[in-house]
Amino acid sequence: MGTTYSISRIGTFESCRLQFKYAYIDRLPSELETIEAFMGSMVHEALREFYDLVKNRVAKPPEWLLAKYEELWQKNFTDSIKVIKKDLKAEDYFRKGATCLSDYYREYHPFDQAKVVKNEESIFFTLRHNEAQYSFRGILDRLDWNDREKIFEIHDYKTSGSLMTQEEADQDRQLPLYQIALQTRWPEAERAKLIWHFLAFNKQIESSRTEEQLARLRQDLVVRIGEIEACTDYPPNRSALCEWCAYQDICPEWKHPKAMEKLDVNEYRNDPGVVLVSKYAELENKRKDLRGEIAVIEAEELKIEQAAVEFAEKERIRVIDGPDHQLWITIKDEVCAPTRKENEHKWQGLRDYLIRENKFVEVSTINNSMLNARIRNWPKEVSKQIENFLIRRVSKETSLKKKT
Repeated sequence: MGTTYSISRIGTFESCRLQFKYAYIDRLPSELETIEAFMGSMVHEALREFYDLVKNRVAKPPEWLLAKYEELWQKNFTDSIKVIKKDLKAEDYFRKGATCLSDYYREYHPFDQAKVVKNEESIFFTLRHNEAQYSFRGILDRLDWNDREKIFEIHDYKTSGSLMTQEEADQDRQLPLYQIALQTRWPEAERAKLIWHFLAFNKQIESSRTEEQLARLRQDLVVRIGEIEACTDYPPNRSALCEWCAYQDICPEWKHPKAMEKLDVNEYRNDPGVVLVSKYAELENKRKDLRGEIAVIEAEELKIEQAAVEFAEKERIRVIDGPDHQLWITIKDEVCAPTRKENEHKWQGLRDYLIRENKFVEVSTINNSMLNARIRNWPKEVSKQIENFLIRRVSKETSLKKKT
């Protein structure tokens, strides 16, 4: 039996390949239901029952819609539904859903803007592009026929707390994909309004697609499906979406932290992993403290080195004696290739010249030791030209040696 794709299936692959593997390859059961998803499904179900009546030209009053929503909530709510945000409770989400429905009712009453064709219906279709074809499924929130404008309207309800921008709507894949599916049934669907209802904001956002854009969507989805079917590596991708993932207890990114949440204080402190992290953190803090001390010491050493070089130059000596050690001073005065930071003009000029003379590959990055080694074997005229790009660099080094 072939794979049936959906926008959510493709989206899961794009957001986290390991979650995709757990859900669609390993087919691991998912028992997690978040309060956001539950609230959204109850709002959708209330609107489905409401629009089943609107489809028959019956618009119930707002009290009916809110009572239906409350009935569905009480019937289906369980304590296993997870509230992710710790400062909110299930009751807060219930009230949010009720407000969404109240605002929506006021906005669209008397619900005669268009005629309802489909309402919360699963659709199955085949996506075709060139020789490729794939089975798809989706859930259409609502399909209307706008008799005044002679155009289909594809509606989608959103209860999330984030608002889609117009640019995001114009790039969205889900509703245009449903438009492609509807074209196989109704040629009129070649033109369609794509409408998102962001219920938490009481805002409607519209978009549309040309036939060229729909063709490009078909191509893009076929390419992405090709990536999915060729994939053999499924790494986790840690993101803000992890909190809503049903597989945290087995995900390598979350398995140990989630297991530790279930332990009491003594069990937690004695866990081998916790012990390792605590010890490592302790050593890391010590290392950071020492790094600060070392920086202070190195700064003091640099001052002494500078003073020692000045002393050696003044006294015309190269070795400074001490009780147990000696400081050896080395002063190099050499002509060398400039770094880009030292002199970009000469660095670029030297590079360009070496390229013109087909010598650049031999020194590659114009490493100074490499250049010195090669230049001995090059013609004198080349060496002479190169001198124009070289700079003089004086290095002064100190070396502490123990007396023998």
